[in-house]
Amino acid sequence: GYKWVGKGKKRRKVQTYKYYTTPNPAHGTETYIWAADENSHKTDMIKPDDEFGEADSTLIMPDMDDPVMKAFQLLYAKKYFENSLHFATLIEAEFVKEGRVSRGVKQRNDVGIWVLHATGMPSVLVETGFISDKEEEEYLDSEKGQDEIVQNISNALANYIAAKEKAPASSGGSKNNNSESKTVKADPAILNRKDVVKPRSK
Repeated sequence: GYKWVGKGKKRRKVQTYKYYTTPNPAHGTETYIWAADENSHKTDMIKPDDEFGEADSTLIMPDMDDPVMKAFQLLYAKKYFENSLHFATLIEAEFVKEGRVSRGVKQRNDVGIWVLHATGMPSVLVETGFISDKEEEEYLDSEKGQDEIVQNISNALANYIAAKEKAPASSGGSKNNNSESKTVKADPAILNRKDVVKPRSK
């Protein structure tokens, strides 16, 4: 169709177009770790400084072209990948316990995520929801939603550190031995609410 715009001598007829939109059905959380295709970038970011601290002229730094150091980089990249997967799984598990829909731990193979594979350490990227979903947009914008998201990630970090230190996992970092906890299958695939198992009451 057409419509008239402007005033006086500048008034003119312009064509109009109809368009239709459909609601985006995507909703929930997802946590990314770097793709296996980007492993070479990850190994390149693992430097001696990461282990020896700041560069010091009194230290003889190893040659990164040495086959031994290449093996060192590969071993650390493997360790960082396992740690990233572990932490990402814990994050999604906390979201599930909060009642959120988890889309799982993912990798983006077609296009890498630079902030993940360009770091010489374990790394994750947390997508806390979709603002294209009206209900999630309101949740993400609310103080309650933001507090819960922060608490979920903090709990996951506390559990991750506790696991690395081989100490009992805490509930949000607090030392409450009487508090019950929920266990989630440590599966990097999609986590659903049915994966959460509440301990039986005694």
